[in-house]
Amino acid sequence: MTSQRTEELLEIDRRYLVHGFGVVGDEDIGPIIERAEGIKCWDTEGNAYFDAASQQTSNTLGHGQKDIIDAICEQAKKLQFAHLLSKQSNVPVIEYAADLARVAPAGMSHFFFTNGGSEAVETAFKLSRLYWSKQGKGKFKFISLQNGFHGAGLGSVPATRAGSGTFWTGFTPLAPGFVQAPHFYCHHCPFHLKYPACDVLCARYVADIIKTEGEDSVAAYIAEPVMGAAGNIAPPPEYFPIIRQICDQYDVFLIGDEVQTGFGRTGRMWGQEHAGVSWDLMPLAKAITGCYFPFGATLISDRIYEGLKGTMLWHGFTQHGNPIGAAAAKAALKLIIRDKLVQNAEAVGNYVMERLNREFRPLPNVSDISGQGLMLGIEVVKNKDTGAPFDTATLGKWQRALLKKGLYVRLSLAKHYSRIRFNPPIITTREEADEMLDILFTAVADLK
Repeated sequence: MTSQRTEELLEIDRRYLVHGFGVVGDEDIGPIIERAEGIKCWDTEGNAYFDAASQQTSNTLGHGQKDIIDAICEQAKKLQFAHLLSKQSNVPVIEYAADLARVAPAGMSHFFFTNGGSEAVETAFKLSRLYWSKQGKGKFKFISLQNGFHGAGLGSVPATRAGSGTFWTGFTPLAPGFVQAPHFYCHHCPFHLKYPACDVLCARYVADIIKTEGEDSVAAYIAEPVMGAAGNIAPPPEYFPIIRQICDQYDVFLIGDEVQTGFGRTGRMWGQEHAGVSWDLMPLAKAITGCYFPFGATLISDRIYEGLKGTMLWHGFTQHGNPIGAAAAKAALKLIIRDKLVQNAEAVGNYVMERLNREFRPLPNVSDISGQGLMLGIEVVKNKDTGAPFDTATLGKWQRALLKKGLYVRLSLAKHYSRIRFNPPIITTREEADEMLDILFTAVADLK
């Protein structure tokens, strides 16, 4: 029985709100989150939930971080908004740029600030095409991965194939110039091979795609260091070194989409560190402010920046470089470094992975466990022999039941597999991880 206040809020929601990635007009709404602290959220009924999803893999620093909140409030008192278009700038965004440059990957010290991840990806695409146009080569195609996710805009959604093309539904025709490459989910190898005997064919095949499309037409290849929306799937260690070599060979930019992986999520400051490679462009968002304020960035390599010098950039957004967002990002970065949260994500992530492999993997309905840091995924199946995934309705009911037990997780539902994503904030302690895993283990064991 819900309270009168909750019922009134639900009625207003049903009457006025349209929810993204939801069915328009669906009246099955809830929970309504009212407050949050640390790694927990509370709804309007007073029920508490461990936020094992960091909401959208976005509240990476947890909830209620006083330093970030104070920075936002202080900046709002001083300067609420000043645009970054044309020649104008503002103090907070300049100060944050200097801080970001100190931790950015070598050779990526030029930044275009945005309001979020989709805009950061769109910016990477447009800068790639602009660079090649400036060089007189006109390269315009982008290669992305099956199962990858890069945004929901009409320019970024063609590069998105998470959910087996779900995010395309009803929005065609899509922007031209996008080509898909085989994913790197070894457990469901698109070539039906076994690692490492496969010689990482999924990576090497990208060279064939470039040659087929025409190397004079391919501008860039884009991928997430760990595929997030696909279920927190990490690549074989050789994957990105091979891709980097191929991109260099055919003069194709390598875009590392670190919107979910950046700022410590994988146990490294940047996902690229796991592979020992460098990107040419790197979209960032989410953890850049811990999602305390809409903010993002596209990091630009020295080569691309130098190649664009003197070019008029007809690209920008009213709010890009927002001073309040920059102040929040500055405080968030200071917190990450001061509290050694990257190291914590690695240590706690390793501990969680050990428990997952020891306790969860032997379960009859668990077929795969993978990921990096605190970006981990568990594939659940009806039967290990057949590998048949659970249907959406069953997993939806299971997820709701898990909420009642006090744990919020997100699911990745593809046509051929189903995965549970475990993405708690990187402030999570071992003790908190144990509490969440104890709840999750019982729920997974009971999933039938």
